[in-house]
Amino acid sequence: MKIIYLLILMIFGAANFSAQSITDIKKVDFENFTHRIKTASVKMKNGLQIGSCTKDADGIPDGEIWNISKETIAYGDLDGDGKLEAVIPMSANVCGANMITDETVLVYTLKDGKAAKLPEFEYFDEGCKEGEEGCNYTRTAGVSVEYDAAAKAIIVSNYFGTDDDAVCCPSFLRKTWFGWDKTKFVELKRGKIEVNKMDEL
Repeated sequence: MKIIYLLILMIFGAANFSAQSITDIKKVDFENFTHRIKTASVKMKNGLQIGSCTKDADGIPDGEIWNISKETIAYGDLDGDGKLEAVIPMSANVCGANMITDETVLVYTLKDGKAAKLPEFEYFDEGCKEGEEGCNYTRTAGVSVEYDAAAKAIIVSNYFGTDDDAVCCPSFLRKTWFGWDKTKFVELKRGKIEVNKMDEL
C-alpha cells in the first residue's frame, strides 16, 4: 500500500509541477518549443525544426529548416508592465546548406503563465532601390535584435552587402526602432546606414 501511495503522490506532484505558471519568460526554452510562424506550426528541438528535412533519391538533403539560437534572443519590457518580453530572430535555411530562404522576428510575452506570441511585424529594410543613384549594395538575409530600455523598443539591425562582400560579412547595417502600441508593433525611428563594425574586426 505504501508503494502505491508513494506512486500516487509522485504522479500528482509531477502533474502539479507541469501545470505551474511561468513567471519569468527567460525560463521558457524557445529552442525546444512549438512556434507559430505566419500560418505554420513549427516544432523545434535543440534549436532546429523537427521533421522538415528529407532526402531525395540520391540521398541529398531536401527542403528547408527553421532554426533558432538562444544567444540571439533579446529580452526587455516592451509594454511597461514590469515583465520581460522575448524578441527572437529566426531564419530558415536550405537543408544541408547555409543559404537563408526565409526569416522572421517573433516576440513573446507572458499571458496566464504561458508564453504567448505577439503579432509578427514588417521589419525589412531594403536600404535603397536597385539602380538608385548611390545604391551600391543590397540587403543581406537575416537580422539581429536588441532592446532599448530608454525607448522600451526593439532595435532591429538589417544588413547590407556590396558586390565585394562575402555573403557572411556585409559591410553596412541600419538600425530601426519598433515599439508596441498595445495592438501592434510600429516603427518609431530609423537610423542612418552605417559601417558594420563587426565586419571590421
